[in-house]
Amino acid sequence: MEVAFVGIPFYTMARYRPMGDAVKSLREAGIVRRIRSVDNDLADLGDVDCPFIQRDRGSRNLRNLEVFLEGTRKVKDKLSGGIDSSRITFCLGGDCAFVPGSLAGLKTVYKGKPGMVWLDAHGDFNIPETSPSGFIGGMPLAIACGRGPRLSEDIESQRPLLEEKRVVHVGSRSLDPGEDEALRSSIKLFTAIELKKRGSREVAAKISKVLTDSSDWIVAHLDVDVFDPSLMPSVDFPEPGGLTEHDVLEIFRALQATGKLKVVDLTAYNPALDKGYEGRSLILDLAPKLVTSG
Repeated sequence: MEVAFVGIPFYTMARYRPMGDAVKSLREAGIVRRIRSVDNDLADLGDVDCPFIQRDRGSRNLRNLEVFLEGTRKVKDKLSGGIDSSRITFCLGGDCAFVPGSLAGLKTVYKGKPGMVWLDAHGDFNIPETSPSGFIGGMPLAIACGRGPRLSEDIESQRPLLEEKRVVHVGSRSLDPGEDEALRSSIKLFTAIELKKRGSREVAAKISKVLTDSSDWIVAHLDVDVFDPSLMPSVDFPEPGGLTEHDVLEIFRALQATGKLKVVDLTAYNPALDKGYEGRSLILDLAPKLVTSG
């Protein structure tokens, strides 16, 4: 499967700017070259010109909404229609908040109903009423599913961008009150504890079946804080008890086998926290394996 690579240096709160710097850092470290080692025909689409946040604005429970809307529009425009639908699109973030924009754009590329596996230590299913911080980076899955603040009119008309019955959340171990209830009542959830109890192969098979039966194409969203901090220390929100590389690759191999995996997201790496380059090394080794089982 050929790959279209795009950098999305998106971040939605001033202190998390280093997550936006991940795209530049990983490009300089050779992530495109690593993926090209399994796909000589990789198409590098460049980077989205995401907005810069110097100072946080807005209400306590919804910070930087206007900047988020501007960035969402730019992501959507970058990904709308300019990608061959036979390719896998590899989106390198930034924080997870680029997803509503990427979904809005990629729904013009891949036809039919998208499904998503969301691998993350956190729910990302807050809305302003449940958010303890107003951080939109903790809301993107809920926003994609039609909850939370209104988006621009062209995207709002598409909502929900993603139907909750076509979402599987994997690896959670830190959910906020309110978010926890909403997530558990609406989305198929495999916590980190449940994955370890059942085994990653069984969980991967169940995820694959749920999404294959319900969806025409699949997005695999990997927030790297889903890994245990012993493997991936360079994240802003580390949570103990996380997944291993083997766990994650079991899921990706099962999705690859469906023939429906069309989008891979990799997000939430903070290069400023990666003093020993352990996180960078894991990502560089992992990236080509996310798009091919070879």
